[in-house]
Amino acid sequence: MVIRDNDLTFITQEDGEIPIKENYGYGLYYHDCRYLSGFLMRLMDTPPTQVLSSNERGFSSTLMVTNPEMKDCTGATIAKETLLGTIATVIPGCIRQSHTIRNFNTFPVTLNLNFEFDADFADMFTIRGIYPPTAAEVLPARYDGKNLYFSYEGEDRLYRNTIITFEPSPTRVEGKECTFELKIAPHELQTVKVEISVEEIRPGREPGQPVKNPDERMNQIMESDIATLECCDCIPTSNNIFNSIMVRSLADLRMMRMSLKGDMFHSAGIPWYDALFGRDSIISALQILPLETGLAKSTLLVNAKFQSNRSDDWRDQEPGKILHELRLGELANLNLIPQTPYYGTVDATPLFLILLTEYVNWTGDIELVRQLESNVDKALEWIDIHANMEGDGFAYYAVKSPLGIYNHGWKDSPDSISRSDGTLAKQPIAVAEVQGYVYMAKRGLVPLLRQLGRKSDAVRLEKEAEELKEKFNRHFWMKDRQFFAQALDAEGVCDVISSNPAQCLWTGIIDQKYVKYLVDRIFRDDMFTEWGIRTLSSKEKRYNPLGYHNGTVWPHDNAIITMGLRKYGFIKEMSLLFTGMYEAAKAFEDYRLPECFAGLTRSEYGIPVKYPVACRPQAWASGTVPFMLTACLGIAPDALNNRLIINKPHLPSWLDNVQFNNVKVGNTLTDLNFRRIEEETLVNVSKKGGDIRAIIEY
Repeated sequence: MVIRDNDLTFITQEDGEIPIKENYGYGLYYHDCRYLSGFLMRLMDTPPTQVLSSNERGFSSTLMVTNPEMKDCTGATIAKETLLGTIATVIPGCIRQSHTIRNFNTFPVTLNLNFEFDADFADMFTIRGIYPPTAAEVLPARYDGKNLYFSYEGEDRLYRNTIITFEPSPTRVEGKECTFELKIAPHELQTVKVEISVEEIRPGREPGQPVKNPDERMNQIMESDIATLECCDCIPTSNNIFNSIMVRSLADLRMMRMSLKGDMFHSAGIPWYDALFGRDSIISALQILPLETGLAKSTLLVNAKFQSNRSDDWRDQEPGKILHELRLGELANLNLIPQTPYYGTVDATPLFLILLTEYVNWTGDIELVRQLESNVDKALEWIDIHANMEGDGFAYYAVKSPLGIYNHGWKDSPDSISRSDGTLAKQPIAVAEVQGYVYMAKRGLVPLLRQLGRKSDAVRLEKEAEELKEKFNRHFWMKDRQFFAQALDAEGVCDVISSNPAQCLWTGIIDQKYVKYLVDRIFRDDMFTEWGIRTLSSKEKRYNPLGYHNGTVWPHDNAIITMGLRKYGFIKEMSLLFTGMYEAAKAFEDYRLPECFAGLTRSEYGIPVKYPVACRPQAWASGTVPFMLTACLGIAPDALNNRLIINKPHLPSWLDNVQFNNVKVGNTLTDLNFRRIEEETLVNVSKKGGDIRAIIEY
């Protein structure tokens, strides 16, 4: 179960516990530090029996338990299932739990309710096995008659405290264990409240805490939750399961919001990537632009604030580059890891420019372009100079940091870029989709630069984009395989069949004469599992259905491909991908799409097979279904020209009606009704204000 608020995240087993041994990443996290690494609950030294577990709202969870047969403190036998416990948890900048036990026996019972806690204050990179722990030690637990304290003085000179408060006070406290003796009359109840707070103390400063007023924060969370539900109410459909998937997707994205330097963005994924990632924050903001533009603006601003202004090989940093990852824990503070921030990404910079252009398409907010004009120029300079390592106009990457990531595309595992003989790519490497991102970014900036009066720069970018498109189709196309290469590297062509070039459909860089070959190839059995398109063909030597980037299915990858199929007019194939991902979401618990899942075929296994350590939730996985819906509706905004274009809308067979209310382009709200009649999808503009022209193209 996962609940979180801003940069505080609470991850437990389904039974609500955090195992003290063999923890596997469960815990209470703040700023990449685990403030609680153990939390066990026992009734008369016996684990209760779980009967309900729910965390569907993202900021709260409910657990119901009952008892096995046991004896109480007086020696009386208590029959099984005659006690009912409810543990209600919320996270308004701290953990607040209410443990209520009801006695359904005909006689009073006297029970010991026991809690055991632990806190290892481990850094996330230590938990992941990437870097060993420091020599700093956790101080012994202490109880002052009111609070139980776990404390840690890190080598970075930060004091970190976990503070646990109880109401009523425990009957006894022994080290890390607290016991409450509860006397419960027949059909009565007793409640124990537990509050767990964290604080980070820098020498000479006030303690840093996630929030200082939990009650006020709880009200803010409730308001945000209501706003999310209202957003979902703006898109009612005829399919109730799909409606539930949308609610889950948007609720998870609300839950994953973080703020930094006053700007909001999506955390990348829980638990391993619960931080600012340039690529992930940008893509997830792109996915929900039709529903919310404010998050895209704040995501642009926070990434602009961390845009590099210098070179630093330790962090794979170059002027103009958008960050890959920012960490705030002990190892980062000691500069033992390069994520301070780390810049080992080749795609976040062009994606930053794409988000800006798409944001303006929806809002017409040219003032933000003026505000970020120098950031845009620096990003373009990085693309044209630093990424252009080979001088051929393509964007390459090569790791320089001794602790850096070898591959800098979204497929960033060490073995993710390869050749058909199984050998790995050698740097410098230019992956296919990034060339598409650069093309899309430059094309999208042309009208914005014209708005700024920079006509000559607009003409130059347009020319550069067309030159890049011609070079890409010439150098990446593999005539013998009738497909595009995954990448170019120091020794030539990485000739595997992969999903990388399929993302290029979204960007528009694929020459029309090659599109039908690409689309046909990705829907063959070795690539299409019926749930979605694999990252790597099952015929390739490095294929593994559970390989992180070498055979799994990634929902966000399929969402981008779906939007590309829309742009090139492959409506049937677009609908097929949307349907596969909808069916997968139906099969996953709580309708929550994971980061990725196994690349095994639906016809063979019937249900999608889990990837063992996939993040759930994960931001761009949560944005997948909303993005796919936008693709099927064919909505294309053009706020600068006061237009809303709906191009060849298509609802799949399982979706008869979609009412999309309050579609906002510029300052104009429009209501759209999409109806499926046999094989056709019709659109009715039921409300329109302002000067926006709605153009429907069938």
